[in-house]
Amino acid sequence: MRRIVIGMLLGLLAFALIVSGVGCGEGGKVVVGNKNFTEQLIVGQMLKQLLEDRGIDVSLKSDLSSMALRQGMEADDIDICADYTGTAWMVHLGHEYEPGVDNNELYQVVKEEEEGNDFVWLDPIWNNNTYALASWLEFVEENELDTLSDLAALYREEDGKIDTFVGFEFSARPDGLPALQEHYDFEIDEGHLMTGLPGPSRMALKEHQVDVAMVFGTDYDIAEYGWHVYKDDLSFFPPYDLTPYVNQAALDEYPEIAGILNELVATFPGGGQPATPEIVSQCQAVWQELNAEVDVEKMEPDEVAREYLLDNGLIEE
Repeated sequence: MRRIVIGMLLGLLAFALIVSGVGCGEGGKVVVGNKNFTEQLIVGQMLKQLLEDRGIDVSLKSDLSSMALRQGMEADDIDICADYTGTAWMVHLGHEYEPGVDNNELYQVVKEEEEGNDFVWLDPIWNNNTYALASWLEFVEENELDTLSDLAALYREEDGKIDTFVGFEFSARPDGLPALQEHYDFEIDEGHLMTGLPGPSRMALKEHQVDVAMVFGTDYDIAEYGWHVYKDDLSFFPPYDLTPYVNQAALDEYPEIAGILNELVATFPGGGQPATPEIVSQCQAVWQELNAEVDVEKMEPDEVAREYLLDNGLIEE
């Protein structure tokens, strides 16, 4: 008899929880997640603070690996995050990337396929945090360079004898330097090519040991030293555009989330518009500055996020 009573009580408790709406994140809160590097710490705080300002109760799960963040979204433990289109397409959705797909195309195919997973991808931030090549402005201006096509032409003119440093993994992977050289029709002379970790690559450029170095599109060093990042005018590199996406269940309960987060995206260059190389470059510059505020000026990510939201009129003091 006691077991029957306990069973009935547990059943009633479970029913009460369902009726009361508990199940959106933790304790009825909307849960925002972010990964474990500077840019992600900032965007996680942006999402959290903006939603809280608009009256939504938010919990933040921070410092997650890429896979842990995705698993949290799939398990409905996390309701909202901002991830990268290239990561979604190749890692989470398991597709192979083919050069030539631009930012708009990749965003669209990710958005469409994710609808089948009950994820709604909102407007993208066109910051394309991907592999890139960079140089000091003096080298760029001296050789009248702007795009990767311009740089490739200079490599051909100099028989590949331009001091260059790229990440070791990038130098060997089939979708890295070998494919880049084929795509842009140039070849770096082996005697002028250095390889190592991404950090030493940027250090070599900082110390003027090389003329060209591999970076990531939103590295703070770019803003700190004023490096020129070559525009990928033939769309070789996979786009990695930072895009908020939401579990459909959370959006059903809080439909206003989509409009609120698209307001945030609209404050960045090209927000809500199709991407162009100029928009991507401008948006990367914004995120280089934001990342530098944390990594160089030693501000806290929540401070950087709050300052950005205030400066762009999204929240008030």
